[in-house]
Amino acid sequence: MNNIDSSSSESSLPTSENSGKEIKRLAPRIPIRWRWSVLVGFTVTIAIVVLFFIILDIEHDAWLEHQAAQAELQVDRLSDELKLPLLSGSSTETTIVVQGFLDKVPTVLGVVIRFHDGSVKSFGPVQLEGPVLKNLTRNSTVSRLPLKQLWYAKTAIYAKTVMGTIAVRFSGKQWKDIAGKLGQKFALAAVFSVLFSGVLVFWIAGRMSRPIEMLSDAALRVANGDYDIDLPVHGNDELADALSQFNVMAHELAHKEELRNVFGRYLNPKLINDVFESGDVKMQNHRQEVSVLFADMVRFTSFSESSETEEVVRLLNKHFEVFHRVITYYGGHVDKYIGDAVMAVFNHPVNEKHHVRHAALAGLAMSMACQKLGIKRPDGEPISFRFGLDCGQAIVGNVGAARRLEYTVIGDAVNVASRMGNLGHGGELVMSRKTFDLLGDGFDFQSIGVHRIKGISKKLETGYAAASTPQLIKDIEYVVDLAFNLELSDTTLSMSGDA
Repeated sequence: MNNIDSSSSESSLPTSENSGKEIKRLAPRIPIRWRWSVLVGFTVTIAIVVLFFIILDIEHDAWLEHQAAQAELQVDRLSDELKLPLLSGSSTETTIVVQGFLDKVPTVLGVVIRFHDGSVKSFGPVQLEGPVLKNLTRNSTVSRLPLKQLWYAKTAIYAKTVMGTIAVRFSGKQWKDIAGKLGQKFALAAVFSVLFSGVLVFWIAGRMSRPIEMLSDAALRVANGDYDIDLPVHGNDELADALSQFNVMAHELAHKEELRNVFGRYLNPKLINDVFESGDVKMQNHRQEVSVLFADMVRFTSFSESSETEEVVRLLNKHFEVFHRVITYYGGHVDKYIGDAVMAVFNHPVNEKHHVRHAALAGLAMSMACQKLGIKRPDGEPISFRFGLDCGQAIVGNVGAARRLEYTVIGDAVNVASRMGNLGHGGELVMSRKTFDLLGDGFDFQSIGVHRIKGISKKLETGYAAASTPQLIKDIEYVVDLAFNLELSDTTLSMSGDA
């Protein structure tokens, strides 16, 4: 038997799939209110940016129309003032008129004049490309040149005589100022709108997501086995319906867990778990190798006749409580209580490789537990139990009537284990030589002869089995101490590793 780690020995056998372990969230949770606030803020920002560019384009078109009207007035004025200088061919007068025009109209950056002889003269820090100058339209009305800059041109005509073409460039600084102010206003509006909508959505989403957060936390509690939940329900919308239905579900799960615990005291806990977890369990009749351990009280009849009924039941329960813990620890389960006797089965319904060895260890631990209890009869003799063990094929199936079935094991292994206990005097673990050979190292066998067992055609060599190594005895003592010292439920003790 391997050394048993006390820390792992005190772990619990869960009554449901999720009990015994805590389920945690896989990743940090990002609240819905924050997601909605960011989403709405981003949407509002995009909407304001799109609206800004639309309005900016409309304003730009309107400004260009206004600028074209102003340019027409200014260029017509300059053209009228330059008719005489151009007609006389006076370069000085032309320069004086243009410089005066530039000084009076600050929005004009420069003027370019193409004389009738093809010569070009520029006023101010502006220039026009050669191809543009050659293609200046001889139009008596003001028109904008097909350039990125704001160039407006007009052909000066006097008495049907073309005196030259005048091109004036206007500044776009006014539009930049307008666009800048418009951008500032939209930026302030965007900040205010995003903050206001974000706070409003955060508050609204918080009120809406609060029930969802409660559902999430409650679902995590339910997953961890806590069904004591009663969520507050307000309103009559879908979220209120979800909270109400969740409360109903939690109450049903709590009731289901309570029924599981109650039925688990009377029926096979493994089968109860299967039924409650899957809603159905396949319990077909089949043959299976099992180890059956019987324990019944020595001279129970005389003890029950000389003691009060309540005292008899109390003492039996006190022994059976310790027996149940020991059997559960070694991987077996109590199949039934038969008056003063208990029948334990190993390797069913959970298959276990070393079930014979574990059943023997359970029998020796139960015998040691009786000695440790030290309860005496009214006549002063200590109460003791006889223990019988056998391993063999048995029929696992449903026995009983249609409305009252018992899922149990029947067969020679059960009969032989029961008969073996009757061969002992009290405190001994009796088994056949054949079963003893399956125990492994660490045991001694004291033969008590060959006996004919009722229901078995062949005689069997029988004897007492006992632990023979100090380590094995120490491990059995540890299990007994564990069963006595821990105030635990019937599913608390569990075995770690192969014994």
